Amino acid sequence: MSLSELENPTLSALLIEDSRACALAVSSMLNCFPVETAVATSLASGLLKLAEQDFDVILLDLTLPDSEALDTLVAVRNCAPSTPIVVLTALDEAEAAIELGAQEYLLKEEVTPTILRRAISRACARLKAKLAESERLRTYEEREDFMATLTHDLKNPIIGSNRILELLVHQKLGSLTAQQTEILAAIKGSNDVLLEMICNFLDVYRNEKDTHELSLEVIDMREVTAKHLRRILPLIEDRGINLSVELVTDRVQIRGDHCSITRVLDNLIGNAIKFVPDGGSILVKLETNNRKEALLHVSDSGPGISKEEQHYVFQRFWRSRKTRASNSGTGLGLYLCQQIVEAHKGSISCEAEESKGTTFTVRLPLVA
Repeated sequence: MSLSELENPTLSALLIEDSRACALAVSSMLNCFPVETAVATSLASGLLKLAEQDFDVILLDLTLPDSEALDTLVAVRNCAPSTPIVVLTALDEAEAAIELGAQEYLLKEEVTPTILRRAISRACARLKAKLAESERLRTYEEREDFMATLTHDLKNPIIGSNRILELLVHQKLGSLTAQQTEILAAIKGSNDVLLEMICNFLDVYRNEKDTHELSLEVIDMREVTAKHLRRILPLIEDRGINLSVELVTDRVQIRGDHCSITRVLDNLIGNAIKFVPDGGSILVKLETNNRKEALLHVSDSGPGISKEEQHYVFQRFWRSRKTRASNSGTGLGLYLCQQIVEAHKGSISCEAEESKGTTFTVRLPLVA
């Protein structure tokens, strides 16, 4: 509400004040605007008036015959959550009053018509902005919930179709020509990309909503990494990529969620495969740091990332210029990696040089 809107004679105020002299003084100031003012001399009578009528603003004394200090504010705010409140208070209560939901505060001994007018205007504007932000967040959350439901419903049909495509590609349902096999394999590859996007989105949604509980157990990072590399080796070989693997010989034990750690490997190595050119190179290295941390490095000889863009690589929905140009990915993979790694009390970093490749390093605490 702007200052000009205070000229509207329909503006109504509820003054909750037990001091007759103060109530008369404030009411006379409000009548100058003009503002229609109702007065309550106790918390109970004030709450009753709020139940009977909607007001544009509430002027509230915190010390009343039947309530004291901030309890008064909490009761009024709960009764009228969408009405701006200007508290008439002592200075030592002002900051706490704002934290508990008041929009403005005034010291009784300093109230003048001009100061009161400005306080009401600011209180109305601040609450209006707060309610608008709350509505924006509610709309955003509803959209996120809808997208999560939609992608979840899409996931199972894609998995089902991929199983059928696997049977066809491997000629379990009858013989196919080489061309037919190639076409079906390409369709399955597209499905795999789509499935990865869906899984990333769902995992991000669950992590942000705190609905994804980590099932922590002692796992061997060396074994998990080796197993993942064996699974994706055919894809690397098909691209003619030179894969170098440097894994420590000893067990590298961390306390982690097996599926989540595999998700990190899948995203980091998957990104390397995606961006490295045919015939390029990828290095996967696992080492320990003074027996305190497991260090996983994933390096590639791809196009790299410019220095300006490196600050944004772990941001939600961020994609590099090259990725946007190829319309590849959703920008959730690295963001999800950071979420998972930090949930495991670790860290992830990126070092890159444009046209010379990229290295991602994951640090996870070892089991003591």
